[in-house]
Amino acid sequence: MAEQWHSWQDELFPGFPGPSKPRRVQDHWAAALWPGPLKPTASALSTLSRLALPLSEMPPEWGIPTPPVFARCTARLDPADELAAVTLYWQAVTRALPVASPDPTRRALEAAAIHNPYVAEPRLLLAQLALAAGDWNAAALHAGAGLALLSDWGVAWDKRIAWSGWVAWARILLQSAEARRWPEMLPGLNGLGLVEG
Repeated sequence: MAEQWHSWQDELFPGFPGPSKPRRVQDHWAAALWPGPLKPTASALSTLSRLALPLSEMPPEWGIPTPPVFARCTARLDPADELAAVTLYWQAVTRALPVASPDPTRRALEAAAIHNPYVAEPRLLLAQLALAAGDWNAAALHAGAGLALLSDWGVAWDKRIAWSGWVAWARILLQSAEARRWPEMLPGLNGLGLVEG
């Protein structure tokens, strides 16, 4: 579910996991166009957090490891928080917020990370903003947290980029923060993954 569910499934199965009235493809043709906008899910992770709760109560003698997600399956993500987080995140990544200053985007991403602290991508965008501002400590904090979350999940929340791409980007962000170095000019961003010879 965490690997494959994104906004396309949200549109196909509104109200999941509850019952929903079947909708005709002909009437809902826009929702049917795969893969849709590839927006992160607005409902699946809160469902997954409820499904994972019993895993934290498994007897140790059973030898079933507890996944590291959702604070080792002890936390529940509220559906309203999940929806708020994806809405704020999507506004930030689609530049739907004022772009005269990075402040509205930073505030939206900070709020997204508060609403859903179990996903990496808002943290990685916060790291990028911190790097651009020369706030190396904040950048390292966000990049490190994002990389740890990606490692916990083994799957991307924002499916527009593969998990391996997000991991590589998180490592670049963390290395840049630790080196206290970030390009000042836009073309410099394109070469961040290059290995110096």
